[in-house]
Parts: sequence; C-alpha cells; structure tokens
Amino acid sequence: MSETHPPRKRSRLIGPVLLLLLLIPWYWYNQEIADQTTEFAERTIALLKYGFGITIWLSVAWFLIRTLEVFFWEGFLAAKLGTKVPRLLKDVVAVLIFFVAITGIVATVFDQKVTELLALTGALGFVVGLALQTMISDVFQGIAINIDRPFRIGDWVRIHQRSIPAMIGCVQEVNWRSTRFKTTDGTLLVIPNHIIATLTLQNLSLPQERSRFDLIFCLDFAVPHERALRILRAGALAAQGPLQDPAPKVRVNGVNNFGVEYKVRYWLLPRDMSPDKGRHAISSSILSHLHQAGLTLAYQKQDIFYAEMPPRHLNFRTDKKSLLSRIELFKDLEDDELGELSKSVEQQSYKAGDNVVKRGGQGTSMYILVEGLLNVFAPVNGDDTEIKVAQITPGQFFGEMSLLTGEHRSATVTPQTDVEVYEITKEHVEALLQKRPELAELLSRTVAERRMRNEQVGQDLNKEQKEEQTQSLADQLLGKMKTFFKFLS
Repeated sequence: MSETHPPRKRSRLIGPVLLLLLLIPWYWYNQEIADQTTEFAERTIALLKYGFGITIWLSVAWFLIRTLEVFFWEGFLAAKLGTKVPRLLKDVVAVLIFFVAITGIVATVFDQKVTELLALTGALGFVVGLALQTMISDVFQGIAINIDRPFRIGDWVRIHQRSIPAMIGCVQEVNWRSTRFKTTDGTLLVIPNHIIATLTLQNLSLPQERSRFDLIFCLDFAVPHERALRILRAGALAAQGPLQDPAPKVRVNGVNNFGVEYKVRYWLLPRDMSPDKGRHAISSSILSHLHQAGLTLAYQKQDIFYAEMPPRHLNFRTDKKSLLSRIELFKDLEDDELGELSKSVEQQSYKAGDNVVKRGGQGTSMYILVEGLLNVFAPVNGDDTEIKVAQITPGQFFGEMSLLTGEHRSATVTPQTDVEVYEITKEHVEALLQKRPELAELLSRTVAERRMRNEQVGQDLNKEQKEEQTQSLADQLLGKMKTFFKFLS
C-alpha cells in the first residue's frame, strides 16, 4: 500500500519548488542574451548570473532537505522505526547537503578549484577542533547514540553514575550537544553526549515495555518457609500499582546470619508507575501483612536471658488472644473476654480456589483472615453474574452480619492464596453477651461505623449528620441482634 502524506506536510515543499521554477528559466535566458549586450550590461548580467547560480544551488539544497524531511524522515523512516527521528540526525544531514551546495557554487559558479577550499576547510577544522573538542565530541557521540539506538524518545532508563545514586528518567530529546531526561520528580536532567558515552544506562522499556524488579526480605529462621511464602505472596498481590499479569512471585533466595532471605519479584510499566513508587507499594503491603500475622523482619540480635525466653514471633495456633486484640470488632472487649473468646475460636485452613463462604448460603459465624489473601465476588449488574468487588487482607474480617443477625451470606469469598482464618460462631459470641449484654450495643456500633466507611456512605454529610446516620444504622443492627439473640429482648 502506498504511503500517504497529509496536505500540511506536502505544502512545505511549495516554497522551494516555486523558487526553482522561477529561477531556472531566468538562468537560461540570461545565458542567451549575455553576448548581445554592452560591456556594462555584460557585467550586470555576470553579477546576476552569479547571483542566480548561487541561489539555484541553495534552492536545490533547500528542496532536497525539505524533500528528505517530508518523505524520508517523517514518512518512511519514522514509520519503519515506529518513533520520531531524532533531530540531531536530520541536522547533520542538512549540514552535509549545504556543504555540498557550497562546494558546487565554488566549482561551477565561480569556476574555482575545490581542492583549495577543501584544504582550507581541513586547516580550519583542525584549529576549530582543538578549541571545541568537547563540543565536537558531544556531536559525534550524539550521532553514535542515534545509530546504535540504546534508547528511544519516550523510553525510561536508569542512569548509573560513579559515586552517585542511580537516577531514573524518561528520554525527551537527543540533540547536538546533550541528551535530555525527565526524572521521576518532574525535573529536567541534561547530560552532555560525551558523558552519556561513559555511563551505564539500563533501559527499562526494552526489549519489553514492562520491567522486572526484585526485593529481598529476610525473616527469622523460626518462621516456617511455607508460612513465609504465603504471607509474602499475599502481600505482593495486594499491592496497588504493580502488574497483576504476570503476577508477583516469591522465592527462597538463600540464608544469612540473620535468617532466611526471600526474593519478591514483580513487574511494572515505568510509564505508569516509577520504580520508586512500585517499591514503596510492594514494601508497604508486605510489611502490613507481616504485622497482621505477628511477624517482624529479621534483624541483628544477641539475646541473653536469665529467665524464660519470651516469644519472638506470634503463632496463629497458640497466640490467638494477641491476634484477636488487633481486630477492630473486638476493640471493646475486656482482657478476660478476649481470653475466653480466644479459647473457643476455631482455626481453619483453606486452599486457593476453595470457597470460604458462598453467596446466599446460611451461616451463623464470621471469619477473621490471619494469613493469606481473599477475593470477594458479588453481582453488580442486576443479574447473578459474580465479579470481583473487593479484596480482604490479614486483620480484616467478614461474615459479621451472619454472626450477629443470622442474615444469609451476601457475597462469595474465595482464597487467592492458601489462607489461615479464625472462625467465630454464634455460640462463642452468645456466651459473651450473656455475661455482658451491653456489649451488643458496642458491637452494633462498631459494625455500623465499618459499613459506613467501607461503603463510603455519607461522604457529603457534616460531622453531626454523619453521626446521626451512623447511630441510626447501629440501632437497626441492634434490633436485628435482639431478634437473633432472643435473650437480649
């Protein structure tokens, strides 16, 4: 298929074409009448002949440069490369064309030998080269960059400099003297081309647009590696920003004096999220998951105990009371009530893909996610097609409405990774309510605040109106609890 060019591009050729059409007839006409004029006229015509000759050579050069720009640089080559041709390459070719035109003027218009011109040019070039060797080095390194093409306009690169922390930027332009980058903080970084040639550049946009990154986390030897892999993978998957396809991966990287190293591997699109922001998102999410699981990163330590050694990490099987104390729903429970609940709570394990609860099913229990990652599926378009609407991370709970009011399950909850959960049944809560009935009001208030926050209800209300709406929802929940736990009525 033939290549088409917009009228705006072709209109740029009108100027040089018209000038050539006007000058060429005049040039031949002047040659015919040169022998029929007086001496004065002959001199005048000679001057005009020189002027026309010079103008024609320059016009041809101008025409060639414009033709190359329209049909070759912005047409064929740009389509072939899939990006804009760097300005430096076009400028160098334009200078060469004008040099050839000047040489042609000296040889044909003034009938002089070009060897003298070339010799003079070489001598001047030697002198200028000594004075401007840095600038000339920039030019030739810029040409080398355009030929070798280690990066393209719009590529994201990491610049490694000696004794200076690496910098990341997007390539904006390669010109005669320098290469310009826009850094992740929005500033413009200008590096001379001869310095670019000495730096190590890591192109984050080639050979694929996405880039892979690794983070190392070290956990204590006492943490089982299966548990560590589950928590770290769930934390990486829950991070907002890094690509989900391919999904983040976690591997055992090795051991050191502090503990076991785990490598978290993830992918980013640098044009959408800078590596610094991606590292922050992954690290923050994983640290949150570790905190909810009762784990800390390994650190240099030397412990001397003259009494029983305290636990360094919490265990979800034996330290249920400490883990339950971190749950928002139980913030109003007293210490002895937390101890009683922790003795009766049941620990459950689910494999990835299994259903923890099914929408529409009956149930009188709630669940607390201790380790892993859960996805919530529910219909949103008025039909029975379920889509993913939320994600549950460690420390969050679900199913509280079924536990407190007996309502059917409103959504399907499925593990994305292997998970560990605590299940709290109606009987467990009933024992607490019988000893302290006023706890029902505190629980209904906590659930109401959580629903207002999660569903973003009342965002446009003032503080008094929001408080009134929250209390109204809490009263409705309390009424349902009294119906479900009949002894509260």
